[in-house]
Amino acid sequence: MVQLVRSYGSSRFGQIHVRKAQPRAPTGKAPLVCLHQSPKSGRDYESLLRHLGESRLCLAPDTPGYGASDAPPSQPSIADYGHAMLDFITDQQAQKLMPDGPVDIMGYHTGSAIAAWLARHHPNRIRRIILVSLPAFDEPTRTNILKNLGSFPTPEPDGSHIQKLWDLADGLNDARHNAEWRSIAVGDALQSGDRFAWGFHAVFSHDVIADLQTLAQPVLLVCPQDDLRDQTLQYRDLLSNLTWLDLP
Repeated sequence: MVQLVRSYGSSRFGQIHVRKAQPRAPTGKAPLVCLHQSPKSGRDYESLLRHLGESRLCLAPDTPGYGASDAPPSQPSIADYGHAMLDFITDQQAQKLMPDGPVDIMGYHTGSAIAAWLARHHPNRIRRIILVSLPAFDEPTRTNILKNLGSFPTPEPDGSHIQKLWDLADGLNDARHNAEWRSIAVGDALQSGDRFAWGFHAVFSHDVIADLQTLAQPVLLVCPQDDLRDQTLQYRDLLSNLTWLDLP
């Protein structure tokens, strides 16, 4: 496995923190940009980057407002996140830290929504797409979910939100993860502060279905047994150039 390095790039919202892995010599393959779920960070991809970085440049930026990336001044949209990621890619190419030309992009939950938006609105910049689960909901469902987003833990003076986040992570994540892994995951969530739910608001305010219907690029859709499995199965046929991977 190759070494993982960290650095910063630029976007309209300030600095973007990124994890990178790459082979010792260029291979001619398109770079892979990996976009994480909310309220996490590019840490989601560390193990994967160490493996895939043996064959190509792989980057996992922190979404603005999460991880160590600067935050937008107010609640962003999926388009805002998409523009920021495009800024970051352009910045990396301008600095010769990434080869010119289209990139491959991978999204996970919130990252899938951002990746689909980028591929739809900037098809000349995105060559191939990997989506891990589809955060695709019709408008009535999205409206109903938005009404209940206030139930996510937000910072409390007595620190009680920390226990709530721990319990939430315990309920949502695979039981095979140990306490150390869960502690790191909760740390990512705590770092976002009152921006915890920004990514969720962005997703459920956005018509992901409309983006999926327009994608012409080849798409690898990975469907694990997670909380978006039903949506992924329901809307996978919207993708016209699909490779399907069902995982336990």
